[in-house]
Amino acid sequence: MRRVSVAFLAALAASSIICVSANPVPASTTYDAVKPTKCIVKRDQANPTPFVIPSLQEWEGARGKWALKQTTRIVIDPAYADGGSHDSANTFMANPSSLKQYAATFQTDIKEATGFDVEVVVSSTYSADDIYLTLGAEASDPSLNQEGYLLDIGTKGISVQAVTSRGAFWGTRSLLQMLILADEDNYALPRGHARDFPNYNERKFMQDIARKPIPMSDLKEYATLTSFYKFNTLHQHYNDNPGMQNKALMPDWATKYVGFRLKSDNPTYAKYASEDLAYTKQDMREFQDFIKARGLDLIPEIDTPAHSLCFTKFHPDWTIQEDAARGDWMDLGNQEVWTFVEGLWTELVDWFDSSEISIGADEYDPTRGDLARKFVNHFHDYFAENFNRTIRMWGSDVRLPGTIEIDSDIHTDHWDWTYSNPVDLVKRGHKVSNLNAPDSYLVPRSQSYWDYIDDRKMYELWEPWVFDILDKTNTSRNLSPNEPLLTGGGLANWNDFLSESVTRVELYDRISKAVGAIGEKMWTGSKNTDKISYDKWAPLAKKLRENIPGITLTRRPESKGQFVISYDFEDGAAKDSSDNGYDGELHNGAQVIDAGEGHGKAVQLGANSYISTPLESIRYPYAVGLWVKPSGNQTANAVILESGDGKLLISNSTAPTVTFEQDGNQYDTQIILQPDQWSHIAFSADGVKTTVFHNQRRITFVNYFNSRWDQLRNETMVATGPIRNIGSASGNSMTGLVDGFFVLDRATYAGEMAFLGRHYANALP
Repeated sequence: MRRVSVAFLAALAASSIICVSANPVPASTTYDAVKPTKCIVKRDQANPTPFVIPSLQEWEGARGKWALKQTTRIVIDPAYADGGSHDSANTFMANPSSLKQYAATFQTDIKEATGFDVEVVVSSTYSADDIYLTLGAEASDPSLNQEGYLLDIGTKGISVQAVTSRGAFWGTRSLLQMLILADEDNYALPRGHARDFPNYNERKFMQDIARKPIPMSDLKEYATLTSFYKFNTLHQHYNDNPGMQNKALMPDWATKYVGFRLKSDNPTYAKYASEDLAYTKQDMREFQDFIKARGLDLIPEIDTPAHSLCFTKFHPDWTIQEDAARGDWMDLGNQEVWTFVEGLWTELVDWFDSSEISIGADEYDPTRGDLARKFVNHFHDYFAENFNRTIRMWGSDVRLPGTIEIDSDIHTDHWDWTYSNPVDLVKRGHKVSNLNAPDSYLVPRSQSYWDYIDDRKMYELWEPWVFDILDKTNTSRNLSPNEPLLTGGGLANWNDFLSESVTRVELYDRISKAVGAIGEKMWTGSKNTDKISYDKWAPLAKKLRENIPGITLTRRPESKGQFVISYDFEDGAAKDSSDNGYDGELHNGAQVIDAGEGHGKAVQLGANSYISTPLESIRYPYAVGLWVKPSGNQTANAVILESGDGKLLISNSTAPTVTFEQDGNQYDTQIILQPDQWSHIAFSADGVKTTVFHNQRRITFVNYFNSRWDQLRNETMVATGPIRNIGSASGNSMTGLVDGFFVLDRATYAGEMAFLGRHYANALP
């Protein structure tokens, strides 16, 4: 063998690249599973760290690219296809997902993101075009934690080797994000090697689904959204009510809105379920199967003994019989309450896979501190003895003074310094998760918390160990970043102002804009945010956010210009004259006729006829308008426009006034459309309000009444524009003529609306 000098190797390294395989294999089209390639590359020739959220902990760049191809496969190591020995220890969930299930999710995501149909196979060999998923990383990297993974993008293909199946899934999230940001001509990814792992074990999205009914389809999209950023825990709050005063100041307490979202088929408990929306045992089974395939645990919460109006309104005798007490406080001096809560959990606990349950236990009567502490400790023991599960609670001990010590095994979600002290909790042996308000509290339409999270502040200043963002160096106000009892943190969404204050589409918009920065800091901390400014990070973060596979709630249709849709019907059909080609279809007898009166051609609608578009809805900013000539006979709630997100009605059940309907709530505009006359009706939304125009003049805003006891005022709301159908597919269309339908991808004002109205008609009414 010819000996190669050190000088020669140095010269070669200076001019190009040397790659040394830990397990060399002969040149071939397929390869056995090998350890990652070690690459020595001149610094100025190495691929820079690829942008993903959260950032990769470590990256060693190589040269060149790996490209996704039609022949690419996702190859699963047969030794770990059905899971690994570490999987069960790394999750709250029973029966965690396997590599096979995670690969199926990744396969679907690649298809939506790139259009490529990749095959999933189980094999111990893979080719240079393939993506290989395997476990066992702890053997070569003992310091890698339970959700860590090693990612190698090299000449022999891509390999993801993790400690657990969930860790491998996080590797696929990094690859998916790289593909989304890659050049669409070849979907080429930079070669190199990553060692990636989370700083914290719990990365959580907590959501109040009690005070706003949220369809199961939306909950699945939140799971898809948060797992995209490597969140690993969902925490769902199933029961609550509006903010309460004491009974003396709120004598009608039992009439307030309540939400309890779990519907048992046991008559004893079925009556408590909300009529507007509740989930069955089968619903929750399907939901947990869905989220497990996306790396997520579920922590269920039924909040007692406070926030319990959904129970006490049926049993006023279960409340504290004092005028100074709130109607949603259960009387812990009444043994029936304890028996009921035990029975409720006995009925429902098997719905959930989680080994950890939240009992809430916050904001209770501070004069009964020891009784509340006894209640919490009792249920710690009750769950351990009867269900072999642990519990967690909201930080409350400061506002529940007493001599009984809360069991240190109880995991605490810290949320407010006036209710708990996280530094003191850790000293007393409690595990703590950081959901400190107001930093990570999102409460739509609130004046006390964030309406939209300040993601710049979170990106630049927050981390899970930071409990006082304005005084980060104060050790009496913050924990050490490496504190072993600090489990992590996350984002909390509370819907204190009930369903009518924010639509489900607007709620998603708020949450989607918050989770990227929070996910970054929970996984990687400040390692990369100290190097990359927010202004450089935000544009790429926006591109990722707007292209997450499986998400529909963005409701921002693609448009080549400011007009998204424009129908004038002059060609005898609903042909889109914008540049987008969103042509409509006429259904059930809808027909184009000569309308006269300066309108040329228009569409005649009967009660069962409608015009469909290819789009569902549009989120702000937007403007939507059309001409209508209603016939003299209209049924109540007849539909002008509709989608799955809401409707524009010509009237409501109590008044002949144009009405918006969103998420089951109605918003009256006081506008009356005269029969047998042409009128122009339009509306435009920015991020604060929805303006309604009648005959090109601004008439009103879409308002709701904020009924919270300390607010009691009208406020504007942002409607989601329903553009799926002109008329209704369900058989209750406005009857009459329609013309000049347009959708604009920005908000507008009265002067421009007058121009837009005239564009579609030669004469005004």
